[in-house]
Amino acid sequence: MSRNASKLTRLALATALTAGTVLGSAALATSAHAVGSSSVGGDITRSEILARAQSWIDEQVPYSQYTSKTDSNGTYRQDCSGLVSMAWHINTAGTNDGFTTQTLPGYATKLGSLDDLRPGDAIDNISTHTVLFTGWADSGHTRANIIEEAKPGTVARATTYTRGYLVSGGYLPFRYKHAVEDGPTAPPAPVQKTMTWYLSDSASSTTATRPSFAFGNTPMVPLAGDFDGNGTDTQAAYDPTTSTFYLANSGSAAEATLTFGNPGNRPVLGRWDGTTSQIGVYMPDSGKFYLRNSDGSVNSFAFGNGGDWQPVSGDWDGNGTVTVGLYDPATSTFYLRNSNTAGPADQTITFGNPNSIPLAGDWDHNGHTNIGVYMPDNHTFYLRHDDGTVTATSYGDTGDTPIVGDWNGDGYTTQGVIHT
Repeated sequence: MSRNASKLTRLALATALTAGTVLGSAALATSAHAVGSSSVGGDITRSEILARAQSWIDEQVPYSQYTSKTDSNGTYRQDCSGLVSMAWHINTAGTNDGFTTQTLPGYATKLGSLDDLRPGDAIDNISTHTVLFTGWADSGHTRANIIEEAKPGTVARATTYTRGYLVSGGYLPFRYKHAVEDGPTAPPAPVQKTMTWYLSDSASSTTATRPSFAFGNTPMVPLAGDFDGNGTDTQAAYDPTTSTFYLANSGSAAEATLTFGNPGNRPVLGRWDGTTSQIGVYMPDSGKFYLRNSDGSVNSFAFGNGGDWQPVSGDWDGNGTVTVGLYDPATSTFYLRNSNTAGPADQTITFGNPNSIPLAGDWDHNGHTNIGVYMPDNHTFYLRHDDGTVTATSYGDTGDTPIVGDWNGDGYTTQGVIHT
């Protein structure tokens, strides 16, 4: 393999055993180019805009500011503004295969408010990034569903931005001048793709040392934890659309299915009470953690800034209890807390590059957790040790998602990737 205030709206914590719930069974859809009646630079319906954007997701078109994709949609640059240009079917004459974040307003009308957005409109920061709006994820208009080409090392994707993130990031709403209504439309259903796991028992290995297996489907978030207390980490997945955790002790079936939190929350796992791995969520809108203990009680507290910050967990001080942390991808900074309570960070560590993916594990089998990052651009894990040294291992392919765990129970956390 060269490969943030909202409340919990539901805490349905029944731990019904569902050994028959097999994940990873969704069939891979055959990608196809968008087919519609629009002409280059002409009027285009919202449904066609969405279908054209979805075609890049289906084909997993990789981000590039220097490469253009030619197909039945036309020829368009493979970056954020290129995707929106393609979806809108603009006339690219005089452009470099699509407008830029700065020139987008010339093709569009600025809306009065984010609340005026309709599917097929764009949300643009003229200095940094633009995305295609596909609908609101909630009636309060606090989370926007979008399609984007995000950054190098990623492929076209559907995801969710919080309103707080859009406002604080200087994003403005725009409507394409040739967009026409075709009645109420819903965003196209995302294509589910099977997640295949490739795990290694050696931090220095560049290839999988264990047999690959399928577990979970996109848009689930892959996770790992010790759910039966045997000292070995096994696979799990979290569906952000339904707030559902799927936990497995082995194989390709979920032994436990738990619904916890709100759609769009960010999942986290840890031995909060020193027993087995338990579930939790971080709410970016409120900047609060909600952690479920083994007795079913829930501990909630505020920590960090919410927004785009990513949750991590670990036994940072080696006392046998796992506590939370956060990673700010804009500044490559970890904020680690030694107790699951509100308060300032006990450790602040800058590590990695902007937009790296945060990791945490016991790389050295010394009883406490250290930090690391995965850099998608070069498919490399960087694991930080107590003495300041770093283990760097190239592992996986473009578009893969990193995962770490103690796969064989030897006390060492090692790497893996999930490929879709």
